[in-house]
Amino acid sequence: MRSLKKLVPVALAVVLLLGATPVFAQPVGTWDGTGEGWCPFPVPYPSEYMKPWQTWKGRLEPDPNQVGYIFFGDWYDASGERGVFKGCSILSTPTEIYFEGDWYWIDYRVDPPQYHLMGPFSMKFRRDGRSCKGKWQAHLPFGIYSGTMEGSWVEP
Repeated sequence: MRSLKKLVPVALAVVLLLGATPVFAQPVGTWDGTGEGWCPFPVPYPSEYMKPWQTWKGRLEPDPNQVGYIFFGDWYDASGERGVFKGCSILSTPTEIYFEGDWYWIDYRVDPPQYHLMGPFSMKFRRDGRSCKGKWQAHLPFGIYSGTMEGSWVEP
């Protein structure tokens, strides 16, 4: 009976901790957001620069090939430039999931359109869906051009 009295407060603390931490929260679904920063085009182009990730939309899903998640989608800027991105989770905690991947610019002036690898990106998602924040870099040369992005979960 005494051990049961000691166990009740411990069990109550565990239940409260699990309720406060979204251990089982899954941020799977559609996320969208905005970004800042600019970089030049990787090939000669009529305009001076693009603003990658200015507007973006992506899907976060379980990785069908392994444990973890994948994140993929499209980005656009106000001048009509666009590209794609894809990454995979590299670390998960009870409250966040960290991703790394690559982003591309699509040159639609040629047929078929050419995908140009622009550089890496990283993103941190809150499991409760409230927000995500990330950074991108461009290989032109590497590290000089970079920007940020943020967003939130919009639907399953």
